[in-house]
Amino acid sequence: MNYADLKWSIIQEWNSDAKFSNEYLIEMGVEAGVEIKNVRADRKSIIAKISDGVISAGVESGEYEVDSMGEGSDNDLNFKRYMGDLTIPAPSVNIEHEHEHEHDDGTVHSHPHSHDEEHSHDHEEEVYTYEDEEEEELPDFKKMTKKVLDDWALERGIELDRRQTKANMIKELNKKL
Repeated sequence: MNYADLKWSIIQEWNSDAKFSNEYLIEMGVEAGVEIKNVRADRKSIIAKISDGVISAGVESGEYEVDSMGEGSDNDLNFKRYMGDLTIPAPSVNIEHEHEHEHDDGTVHSHPHSHDEEHSHDHEEEVYTYEDEEEEELPDFKKMTKKVLDDWALERGIELDRRQTKANMIKELNKKL
């Protein structure tokens, strides 16, 4: 299954089941190793972050098998529409495949590699790591209310003073980013 399909199915389940309150989801996140710093965050942000953590933990444990990211698929677009103006967290799941190749001497073998990194043909000691190098795309702060701006900042561990003007809050936020 691809990542986008899995994530969208989880989001639909969580939004349709009344037992999945924000508090319950945050507890699920803790079990999956995901920390939500701002428990007052928007439900969509909580769901997006925790579902990614649950998928990553599921891939590591073998519960889920993810063969591609599903970028541009219907469910990838569904997720982006669902998130709307909110920031979409970058996925932390690492998808590895065996990559078969042939060398000049005719030897054919395979190595695990991730779609997110370049494959090395160095056969001495291969180390595969995943580093998320994508920077988060910043929303248009001017279109946000002071409360939404404050909540967005808190999700990232930045405290703002809502007693300030929105313009000053934005200046302070930009300094801390």
